[in-house]
Amino acid sequence: MAESMEPGANVSAVARRHGTFPQQLYTWRCGLRERAEAMTFVPAMVEHGKVDELSGAVEPPVSGQIIVEASGLLIRIPPDVSADHIERVLLAARVSA
Repeated sequence: MAESMEPGANVSAVARRHGTFPQQLYTWRCGLRERAEAMTFVPAMVEHGKVDELSGAVEPPVSGQIIVEASGLLIRIPPDVSADHIERVLLAARVSA
């Protein structure tokens, strides 16, 4: 999805590259636009480096908190964040990795 939303992206080419039909990707894009919320900052902190080298002390997880560790990234997402915001954070992390 993120790739197809980039300026100048060819949606048909993106769909073919990822093994889906352009019509399906257009449907997903329309659904995303229809439910889009106003852009806001997500209260998450991304720390670069090996996770075990970051701080020495491991913070205990907050109840309901989501912690994602992948490709040298540690992402902590508080429990009160919407699924749409979590999706955006994970897509952004995937693009920057």
